[in-house]
Amino acid sequence: MNEEMNITGMETSADMIMPLPLTEEQIDQLTEENYTTEVTDANFTQEEPNEADKSRAFFPGNPFFPNQNITIVPIIPGVTRFSYIRFLNANAAEGPVDIYVNGRKVTSYLNYRAFTEYMKVFPGYYRIVVFRAGTRRNPINVSRINVIANRIYTAAFIDNGINGEWQMITDNTRVTNQNRAFVRFIQLSYGAPLMDIYIDNRLVLSDLDFQEVSRYLSLAPGNRNLKLKVATTNRVLLEDPNMFLRAGNSYSVYIIGDMNSRMGLQVLIPLEGTSYLSF
Repeated sequence: MNEEMNITGMETSADMIMPLPLTEEQIDQLTEENYTTEVTDANFTQEEPNEADKSRAFFPGNPFFPNQNITIVPIIPGVTRFSYIRFLNANAAEGPVDIYVNGRKVTSYLNYRAFTEYMKVFPGYYRIVVFRAGTRRNPINVSRINVIANRIYTAAFIDNGINGEWQMITDNTRVTNQNRAFVRFIQLSYGAPLMDIYIDNRLVLSDLDFQEVSRYLSLAPGNRNLKLKVATTNRVLLEDPNMFLRAGNSYSVYIIGDMNSRMGLQVLIPLEGTSYLSF
């Protein structure tokens, strides 16, 4: 970071954990040799930009502007277009994982049930490669994502019954009500039946299915009793009698695990980024 940036306190892309984006065409050109080697625009043959391209050169993701130069561009709140992303390991079958994005390791030994912190990310395309923790061969999963500006994402690595895959979940970015709490439900447990959601013994959501993300519910803050029941039989799958909701905050209830194993179903109830992040 240059001296002027330190004086002003501005962030730059050099401060970011996530790498800079590539174009969709560049993602298509990546090979297996790049899984754990960071890739930037400078790795690709570039044509001489015309005047219009030069005038747009200070925007992240511009294929005519090498990434190593973008690292001095300041991230100015309210001006620079970026998003936030965090990763969740919701795949009990694989254990802890390492995650590489465009060849850069962004998290190590991400355990089952664990979230990373939210990370700033520029809009554009990214290749995500998942390895069993501590290894760099035979990836579990290779995927691509397209990040849109001004979003808050949770990228959940799930078990779909065949292999692992990513589910991109967009978090709430609306203005919250300081007298209410907002809650939604995200079903990430493969093989679990359709389920009904009860809060304080009141049915609030019916027939939640695998990979479904519910609408937000507006609730009074405080301690709540949460029950998940089989939709067809009313049998209780899971109960959490101490779901605490704070006014002015948004929460997602992630339903994970395997009801047919010893671990059974589990819920994770993290605070959403909209409660404390800013653009």
